[in-house]
Amino acid sequence: MVDVTRYEKDVHYEKAKSLLDIGDLQSLRYACLELRYFIEAHVYQQLLAGAKEIPKTIIETWQPNKAIKLLSTFDDLADKDLHLSIFSEDGELKDTITYNNIAIKDLNKLYNSLGSYLHLPMPKKLAGYSIDKKKVVKIFDQLSKLTTGNLMVVKGNYEYFSCEACGKNILYTEHYAKSNESISCQDDSCRTDHAIKITDNSVSFGAKYVFECGVCHDETSVFFSKIEDRYKFKCNHCTTEYTFEMVLRGVPVEQQS
Repeated sequence: MVDVTRYEKDVHYEKAKSLLDIGDLQSLRYACLELRYFIEAHVYQQLLAGAKEIPKTIIETWQPNKAIKLLSTFDDLADKDLHLSIFSEDGELKDTITYNNIAIKDLNKLYNSLGSYLHLPMPKKLAGYSIDKKKVVKIFDQLSKLTTGNLMVVKGNYEYFSCEACGKNILYTEHYAKSNESISCQDDSCRTDHAIKITDNSVSFGAKYVFECGVCHDETSVFFSKIEDRYKFKCNHCTTEYTFEMVLRGVPVEQQS
């Protein structure tokens, strides 16, 4: 089991509080850094708790705002608060467990705002440079909800299909398939794109343009990701070579029907 406690987010929050109490320029700057660490720790705890399920491309996305945005494409609960109610057999509410989270749009805004204070001022702004303590304190207060609650992860309904290029499994969810037109292989050495096609009862994936060879008349194919002007490839069954050529055609208005 992954030890999510390796990211001690509360430690960073308390350090930020101490630095805000001091309040000088350097302390405010380091308070912003600690609050960024706090956000990162919050996100990484969530990712590690579900590490066995989610695609490794998400785990390996180091910026927390980008990681959660990517996770949200697979799991629509990724940036939502979670509440688990526990009832007795006779229907009496016994307890409610809550996991406080932060919406991706807010996470992105706060993370970037804090980051803006970590750089030295440009020369033209150097003379009157300062960090607005009130703004940092406001961010500190907005993040306070993340210090309470219990970490919960809802197990996603992940499915998989084999990559047509490398054969490795590609994870997806129904939510992802309905919200996107394509998905990339999650193996870093491959990354081949697959088109998503949804019918009434099923979802299918395809990475190739399939056509009949004009010479041997057997079915041949080429990966969508390879298609570009002047790209050459051979039929899968004979030696016939094909070349993609970009063609621009103009049709007079009076000829259009």
